[in-house]
Amino acid sequence: MSVKLNYTRDELFADPEFASRIKREGNLYHGGLAADGTYLPPRSLHRIDAIKAWTAQLADAGHPTKVMTTADLPNEFFPNTDQAKHLLRNGAKGAMCRILTMIGLIEGFGNDGLKLFPRMPWQPFFVEDLDGTCLNHLPPLFDAHGHDEAGSDYKGYHECGHDEMWYTIRDAALDDPIITDDMFENLPIGPPPGYTGKAKASSEALDASQLIGTPTDLAPGVPPMFGMLVTAMTSLLAIELIAYTTFAWAHEVLSDSTCSADPEFAGSSVDYIADDETIHVSYLQCALAEIRCRTIIGEDTSKIPGSVIVDEAVKRTIANQSGSRFNRIMAHRLRQVEEELALRSDGEKILQEFLTLGPVPV
Repeated sequence: MSVKLNYTRDELFADPEFASRIKREGNLYHGGLAADGTYLPPRSLHRIDAIKAWTAQLADAGHPTKVMTTADLPNEFFPNTDQAKHLLRNGAKGAMCRILTMIGLIEGFGNDGLKLFPRMPWQPFFVEDLDGTCLNHLPPLFDAHGHDEAGSDYKGYHECGHDEMWYTIRDAALDDPIITDDMFENLPIGPPPGYTGKAKASSEALDASQLIGTPTDLAPGVPPMFGMLVTAMTSLLAIELIAYTTFAWAHEVLSDSTCSADPEFAGSSVDYIADDETIHVSYLQCALAEIRCRTIIGEDTSKIPGSVIVDEAVKRTIANQSGSRFNRIMAHRLRQVEEELALRSDGEKILQEFLTLGPVPV
């Protein structure tokens, strides 16, 4: 029996049949649960199988199916699990509330960033036929990814995406903390173009151009639009891979009953988001691997090995995800911890104990 490799937009957006849905205080999550309680991601009736088929097609042809792994990227979270639990067990929820709020904000940024990705036929850029590939399905995959990150109303009602899911996790775990406007200000990462929310970057924050570099010089003759696509996809893949560190940290901290007001709900919700993100990682890996094993038609009609373009984009992305960018985010979190504890009579004691539990940013 032949494997299905071509899908319509409606098929890639189709939900599986949910036995029940997940709600908290009026917030309806996307996705749902099977009869046995297994989480079913949104838009996954065909999307997961499609990505598996395209990836298997690569593997069967003897091509690598990944262009980047978590081992290539920063894998530390600050504050670490012991430090975060120490804060929460001492009733210091402020910095943790801000950290969880920022995680949700960055998830929401993802949808605005994805809207900037080119939506156009990619076949003219390739020598080889793209029929039956992940590359030939990128527009609906980008759109589905965006809905995953920031929710959607396209069904006629609102479903929370990852941004609101993180806020719901925060509220459940920290017992509905007070959220103030300053939590959305002086962020170390700037929102992408087109963002209309209330998040505001600090004056030193990195913008999108600093994160992705110059896409037109990945290799001589690379068409600008194509270079933009590859650069944006490798940057997004890195962010999604780094997120696994966040998921592991959040699950361990927020499912601990000594730290969380609702450990079961908070821990399960983090796992639901991780399951969704695995879909994103899988299709980005697959599409970039497909580019890597193909031939690109340059602006001067020259033939450019896809491996040259993808490997250079990956190298730059890995460099951009470490160094000053990573350090700036970690230092921002440390300031939040220090500022919260400075307002407490026992703050210095808690801080000194906090510092013994793991490294802190310089």
